[in-house]
Amino acid sequence: MIPTEVLSASAVVVGATAATRDEAIAQVGSMLVAHGVVTDEYVVAMRAREEIVSTYLGNGIALPHGTNESKDAVRRTGLAVAQFPEGVPWGDECAYVVIGLAATSDEHIAVLSRLASILGDEAMCDQLRRTTDPLEIHRTLSAPGDNESAPLDERAADELTLELLVANPHGLHARPAARIVKGVRDFEANVTIEAKGKRTSAASITGLLGLGVSTGDPVRLAAQGDDARAAIDVVAGILMATGGE
Repeated sequence: MIPTEVLSASAVVVGATAATRDEAIAQVGSMLVAHGVVTDEYVVAMRAREEIVSTYLGNGIALPHGTNESKDAVRRTGLAVAQFPEGVPWGDECAYVVIGLAATSDEHIAVLSRLASILGDEAMCDQLRRTTDPLEIHRTLSAPGDNESAPLDERAADELTLELLVANPHGLHARPAARIVKGVRDFEANVTIEAKGKRTSAASITGLLGLGVSTGDPVRLAAQGDDARAAIDVVAGILMATGGE
């Protein structure tokens, strides 16, 4: 569960409106500032990160957060949530629930893992979009949930596999996870990632975030299909990129 010191009930609003992505980010960013989570400089960094890579997670959920360079603007780990019933254009998608995230050190990995276990549920996300009760959103996000990643089962005999230690300084944070999902999209291959006793599809950003992988963690990649080798090489390259790319 997400503790109340990370997400307070007063940091959730419903019925918000925003014409653009930047307006929505400004709203959740100002909530983080008002709750003493970040300084104003962090909100600028949230918009800057969005220009680098979209933080849209799927199921109408976006998770804007600052760049690595904005760590000094974070006072403590915290979340702020704004519901936009009419939706906000988010690149090629539409976001209805925008969750602003700020975290110190590697605390974001645990927060992302808990969020992913809840937000991977399409029906639940639809309810978050439609509710008029901010406390319902707070209860849902604060409650424990089943991770989308599944326990390991029998492996196929024709799997191509690779084991490695994650070198990417972001671990499987939102940016590398998004790059992995985009990277495997064009291949004729089914790629999975195993870590901490769980397995998830490399095509599922919520599943990847739910693994809770940090820098230095061991992972096992597995792929099947005509492009298995090329796909697994792309994923490995992202996980092993010491510059975070």
